[in-house]
Amino acid sequence: MSQWITIIGGAHSGKTKFAHEVCASLEDVVWWGTASELPQDADWQQHLESLRSSRKSSWLTLEGPWSWPPSQGESLQDSQILKAKVFVLDSLNLWLAAQINRCTSLYSLSQMKVHLELEFERLLENLRALSCPVLLVSAEAGSGVVPAGEAGRLFRDLLGQWNCAVVKESHHGISMQAGRALFWPGGLTELPPEGVPVRCVDARLIQRVLCQV
Repeated sequence: MSQWITIIGGAHSGKTKFAHEVCASLEDVVWWGTASELPQDADWQQHLESLRSSRKSSWLTLEGPWSWPPSQGESLQDSQILKAKVFVLDSLNLWLAAQINRCTSLYSLSQMKVHLELEFERLLENLRALSCPVLLVSAEAGSGVVPAGEAGRLFRDLLGQWNCAVVKESHHGISMQAGRALFWPGGLTELPPEGVPVRCVDARLIQRVLCQV
């Protein structure tokens, strides 16, 4: 399995910016931006345009929550994905939010949870099938805040569980705090008896680890 690194942090902690910095000098990057379009929200649309403008024109960009993974029975998409140096998923929390938003009018809460778990497992299967390294971005889940509505609580619970699941699949994890990246071992990195210290790193080191340069 290729290197898999998960970047987790709070809102505006620098997660996506750091992922861009990791990939900045690479050409063959597939960047999956999972954010939904919200034409009625001018601030959100401006934020999306800012994110898009920072991506290199040579990258293959997949826009929106439904642009990947491929439908069952389809291939992983075109040859640009197959020869990619890095596949970036930005971000798991926005993908989950879009899934919940679409499912709210289709399923009961219990049915929705089952459906979302199946969709998440399909996502993991497709990520595992990639031959290139994976850089996955996700947000912190709640930090103890209890949402008022059922859908909000489902989002918090699933995102927390899914963050644990993707870190278990990862060789390394990064916690973003106020723009600084704290590097730590993921579930696929064996810990020595005394543990491994968390350290502050820059994007160049993460690119070398991710691409094993």
